[in-house]
Amino acid sequence: MIDMSCDMPKIAKLGDACCGCGACAARCPKGCVEMVPDAAGFLRPEVDTGACVGCGGCDSVCPAIGGRPEDAASSVYWAKSRDREERLASSSGGIFALLAHEVLRDGGVVVGAAWASGFKVVRHVLVEDEGRLDEVMRSKYVQSSVGRDVYEGVRGSLRDGRRVLFAGTACQVAGMRAYLGRLADSEGFLAVDVICHGTPSPLLWERWAEHKERVAHTALRAVNMRSKTTGWLSYSASYAYAYDAEKDGASASPAPGPDSCVFGKDWYMKAFLANACLRPSCYACPAKRSCGSDITLGDFWGIQSAHPEVDYEGGVSAVICNTPKGVAAFEAISPCVDRGESSLERVLPGNPSLVSPVAPYAKRGEFMRDLEGGVAIEEMVRKYDFRTPLTQRVRAKLGAVKRRVLGAAMAHRA
Repeated sequence: MIDMSCDMPKIAKLGDACCGCGACAARCPKGCVEMVPDAAGFLRPEVDTGACVGCGGCDSVCPAIGGRPEDAASSVYWAKSRDREERLASSSGGIFALLAHEVLRDGGVVVGAAWASGFKVVRHVLVEDEGRLDEVMRSKYVQSSVGRDVYEGVRGSLRDGRRVLFAGTACQVAGMRAYLGRLADSEGFLAVDVICHGTPSPLLWERWAEHKERVAHTALRAVNMRSKTTGWLSYSASYAYAYDAEKDGASASPAPGPDSCVFGKDWYMKAFLANACLRPSCYACPAKRSCGSDITLGDFWGIQSAHPEVDYEGGVSAVICNTPKGVAAFEAISPCVDRGESSLERVLPGNPSLVSPVAPYAKRGEFMRDLEGGVAIEEMVRKYDFRTPLTQRVRAKLGAVKRRVLGAAMAHRA
């Protein structure tokens, strides 16, 4: 039981408002705040009241307490790497990779979300050489943990005069900036947040990954939630498995079919996009467009209508430069980029979650109770199919046709 006395830190009383960034635990000078998974696997702060000295450090860095001014969009672009292979290896247009290369070539550090061994957990790591950059590339639709070692590593690198690129969700960026204090405003620190739909339950992913392994009768050896083998607009969720001589014979390649399918047919991805399994705070995000990032990156969904003149094969990024530092970082990679001016008004139709939290799935409470109660994943797959009602599917189809016709007309006029 949490002691709710008046001298308890506010972070201990946040409940569902907690976004799990871990800044409070990293900031505590006594180490008496620990991030502990709840019944759904979401990390929440647990305070050792006997060791707490009431300094208020944990509360001072919490994105859910207080607030920040709205981020200012200095400039907005559509952009894509000129290197097609780099675009195909990225989730969208390859801009994050170019920013990261620039920092690493300068002897800096890149921090982002990576799969832990076994592909059941995602956590932030520090990358210091090009050989490991692939670990932190591509979207991973599971909430990542940012450990105290990462916070301290970022601070230590900046104090040593090294550049640091920190990439994460808005709440993670807000937590890191608050932890760093004045260091966050130094020229060496570049904060990049992603356009975030929400962060899914780590427990659901763990159980889904175990389900995939049971079906395959072998362990996962790779996961790509944004494979472009079926295109950028119709990306796939791809699962590869460890070599099993008895099962695979002479081939170590993953089997076709269910091991790689368009995202709309992957049950885990459907649960994510239906907003059934997101962290409670995601439905009232405290950091959206107010995290203090230098650059916001995301897929430029809807570019066919917003910029019909752009060839979007292989992926295109929406790039929002929020600060002069962000503008300078983007300009530094411009020789490697095809880009054009855009606006928030053109980005928003395809990315409403840039400014607005998503609404929860109608049966989210039941879904999460089943997950936390240990209902078999196979039973949950049968029970929740996340099919969109027929009327909505018809309206969406008509809307898509209308957008294609409009795009073709605009292209003809151009």
